[in-house]
Amino acid sequence: MSYLLEVFGRGLLADLVGAFADVLGHRGEFELETMYDDVERDPDDLDARVRLGGALLREREPTAARDCFLSVLKDDRDNIGARLGLACAFDDLDHVDISLEQLRIAQKTDPTNPAVLFSLGYCHERLEHIEQAIEYYQDSIRLCPSLRNAHERLAAIYLKNSETDLAIHHYQKLSELDPEDIDVQLTLAGLMLKAGDFEGAIKRYEHAIAMEPDNWEAHDDVVRAYEEAGLIREAIEHLHMSLEAANDFPDTRLRLGDLYARVGDDVSALAQYQRALEICPDHLEANVKIGTQHLRGGRYEEAATCFSHALELNDRLLSAYVGIGVAQHADGRVDDAMASFDLARHIEPNSNLLFTEVARMQLKADFSKASDQILGVQHISAEPDAEPKDLVLTQIERLRHAAKRSPNHADIHYRLGLLLKNRGQIEEAVDAFQASVEINPCYMKALIKLGLSLKELDRPDEAIEVFRRATAIQPQYVDVHYQLGLLFAQRNRFETAMEHFESAVEGNPQNAEFHANLALSLQNLGLIDRARATWQVVCDLDPDGPHAMQAQIELAKPTKE
Repeated sequence: MSYLLEVFGRGLLADLVGAFADVLGHRGEFELETMYDDVERDPDDLDARVRLGGALLREREPTAARDCFLSVLKDDRDNIGARLGLACAFDDLDHVDISLEQLRIAQKTDPTNPAVLFSLGYCHERLEHIEQAIEYYQDSIRLCPSLRNAHERLAAIYLKNSETDLAIHHYQKLSELDPEDIDVQLTLAGLMLKAGDFEGAIKRYEHAIAMEPDNWEAHDDVVRAYEEAGLIREAIEHLHMSLEAANDFPDTRLRLGDLYARVGDDVSALAQYQRALEICPDHLEANVKIGTQHLRGGRYEEAATCFSHALELNDRLLSAYVGIGVAQHADGRVDDAMASFDLARHIEPNSNLLFTEVARMQLKADFSKASDQILGVQHISAEPDAEPKDLVLTQIERLRHAAKRSPNHADIHYRLGLLLKNRGQIEEAVDAFQASVEINPCYMKALIKLGLSLKELDRPDEAIEVFRRATAIQPQYVDVHYQLGLLFAQRNRFETAMEHFESAVEGNPQNAEFHANLALSLQNLGLIDRARATWQVVCDLDPDGPHAMQAQIELAKPTKE
């Protein structure tokens, strides 16, 4: 996908209180009842009252929090914690202008507080005072060069204003702050590609690919010898000793998990795979192995969730190879570009296969639940409808039916294309991907799949043009996504906007499709968990079910902390 759209979603705060956690406390730090008791026991303890106000904000009680902070300021007008809390409370009550005034007062008390300066910039940006927002963001960075959110919001503003060089500057700073962040590297590569720095873009894409955990390879001759001799327990013991004597590597944990799986120890195998994921959350193989282990244990929904996450990771690698190819082609290196596109084609089947597994798991979960329901409710031995022999074909038919019922649902066409592609029905897959991007021209994953399918049909010129679209953002969609990101971060305004839409189209069957495509746009901005969405959309394909499409509607709502 194009990581340029994600620029507009990064650095946003769902709640202003998140910027002042050090002053107002963290969620779950103390029990609310305990805080009330502390305040009642010692009403003169202003710090306790400020902590109580912070907890009320975390519990979504902004009116009570506001009153709490006002009571503190009545006793101590210069209390910085209460002033910041009051700003957060007014922000939560959707009074951004009043919140801004409170932050200005706080700035006079603490003029060198980077969080205050960032929040001033954030409020100005939301009120569309862009020049003032830029000044405050820049001031916050001067005081705290490592303030990621400020770099991210400045880059979003500069990209929206077509000042790509300045956006690149801030992503270069972000890459220096966190050299191991693959998404930052991919975004920087995309910005360089947009700016015409093809050589720089190629280097960044290559760097991101080299960082992918699944390009690492672990070797241990002793363990291999044990395995070949059939001494699995000894191999397990040796690996445990290796982990105690050396650093904890994810590949070592994966090998250990494989060994436990060979001796039938499901619990230990799963524990080792999960440890590998803790060490490296973006490890594709670890996600696949955890999913496989869940599958062996009949835990179909858990398996599908892991395969969904693995699918997203594989798609990220896929987009990097496509990005390299586009940059190489623009630089006149046509043969190199075709080689990069071929590499993308080489790893693309992983995505198709993973989604196919997700689709199969969903049906298996359905049949498992049906069996449980019959046995549990009727208390007799009963058999649900027989599980189809070809689960994938069953899902294809469900998707086709859903596409007829909801022709403007871009995600349904995309998922249909994935399953058709996996079965070798390339021309039908092209039709499905084309339908998807006609509905949602910013559906980057669908564009990449369309380009790869066209190349497979020996239509390289069409494929390259589609790849260009997938690695760029069309000017007419820039402001829409920028504004959508800001709106989504303002929970009250976003929900009000959705309510107005619901009223305007009440009873309109296209309503669910709007929410589904809105969810896709939020995924493009990085504001929705894509792995969760991948699994959820497959679960919503039964048009006769009472909750069909409801999950996609829920996905289009901001997450409450």
